[in-house]
Amino acid sequence: MIGNIFLGKRECETLELGYVLNSNFWGNGYAFEACSAMCGNVFSKGIHRLEANCDPNNAASWKLLERLGFVREGHLRKDIYFRKGKNGNPIWKDTFIYSKLNDRERQNNIWL
Repeated sequence: MIGNIFLGKRECETLELGYVLNSNFWGNGYAFEACSAMCGNVFSKGIHRLEANCDPNNAASWKLLERLGFVREGHLRKDIYFRKGKNGNPIWKDTFIYSKLNDRERQNNIWL
């Protein structure tokens, strides 16, 4: 399996985009191609906004989001952890927050 792309439901006609790719396939453009198609599909169905979060240390991930037209909206400091250290304390990580708005809305003058 190469990986997966997923969408999570948010409020106000917003979805969260996520992706996980097998490291054997990194650097081949598969994530860009799949995410680009997913974005086009959900925006064609009227979704207003897509959000995505990533690790600031994962430059490949945030560069992918930027190539897809997402805009960095924030940097949350030590807001999440996925594991604990040997002492049992959480290993906190930062998060970049990105979004992409539906260009079709702008083109149809739906934005104010």
